[in-house]
Amino acid sequence: MAEAELSLFAERERTRQEPLKRGEQLFEFYDSCARDGYDQLRVLLNGWIAAIPEEHRAELVSRMQYGGDEAFGAALCELLVASFLTKSGLKLVFHPDVPGSTNHPDFAVVDEAGKTICYVEVTTVNRAAERAKEQNREAVIYNAIDGAKLPAGCLLGYNLVRAGPSSPATKPLVAAIEQWARDNVEQARTAEMVGRFTAGEWIIEMELYAGGEPGQRGHAIGVASLGGGIIHPHKDIRAALVKKSRRYGKLDAPYVIVVGDGKDQLFSAETVRIALTEAVFGDEKAAMVGGKLRLDYAKNGFWNGPNGPQNQHVSGVLLLPKHTAWHLREEKWHPLLAVNPWATSALSAELKTLPCLENDNGRWSRHDGVNFADILGVPNPWPPE
Repeated sequence: MAEAELSLFAERERTRQEPLKRGEQLFEFYDSCARDGYDQLRVLLNGWIAAIPEEHRAELVSRMQYGGDEAFGAALCELLVASFLTKSGLKLVFHPDVPGSTNHPDFAVVDEAGKTICYVEVTTVNRAAERAKEQNREAVIYNAIDGAKLPAGCLLGYNLVRAGPSSPATKPLVAAIEQWARDNVEQARTAEMVGRFTAGEWIIEMELYAGGEPGQRGHAIGVASLGGGIIHPHKDIRAALVKKSRRYGKLDAPYVIVVGDGKDQLFSAETVRIALTEAVFGDEKAAMVGGKLRLDYAKNGFWNGPNGPQNQHVSGVLLLPKHTAWHLREEKWHPLLAVNPWATSALSAELKTLPCLENDNGRWSRHDGVNFADILGVPNPWPPE
């Protein structure tokens, strides 16, 4: 394969100024966008890709270009971790052999003699497949309505009431919404105007806003109500750890599992700390000790089980709160490492350079570390102003 083919983004002229469309793949948008900052993003990612050994670079490029958003995010997590480790002065072996297993972790950190000092596996937490498929089907409807032709000064509010198993014909739906807007524009200037529209098994509720400044707009939808739900990031992280912990059997070196959150369910540095702590120790609960109320953990954690310490072969868990490149300079989204106090193989100091949570004289304490973005060579400020 020619060297030019091994870049993630080709060098070419780009003119697109339109924002990301709902349902559009991230790679396609990043590859076409000419807005401020995107040239720098492409240079940054291409630089990291170029440092990956050629035989493994092709696999990452393929997944990021053609695998969809989840594959793009997962491959980016691997790229971030590999780049951080190599730029920290550590030597990596990609997809190493593991004694007694036919499976291969993502990386092995090795010493100058080639001896493995740590295995590293990267995984991501993603939305349920059915919900992702529903969102892709909905994107067809949303984008069609967003292109509706409305009376001057009008915008739409969008709310999905019920989803269907397949994307319906959109032309009749858009035509009905356009006619409804024309019929009700005057009433919408002084009163709330809401209409429900059915397309196949889909039900969409629209609100008409009128009275804005006339002018050329590229989008008919001004307000959108998106789906939500109850979030349990610690449970998602724990489930991902359980799955990966069983993959390689008994290992002859420390083992670190990296988990990237692809569900956007962490909101601050404190939620990152709590999610990681609960994932490994168990759900937070209140307990009475010596007549005083204190914080304790249920024995359902990845490391703290009903019969005491478990999964002791996993020496550390690294949480990547965001698996995008845009947030790397934001302190609240810096990666956080949890160090197993009961590990059968302890992590060496050179593997604990990031901010970490670990046992400190019986207390679970946070210790500062190197700046992930600095090691990766991310420009400062970032994103570009």
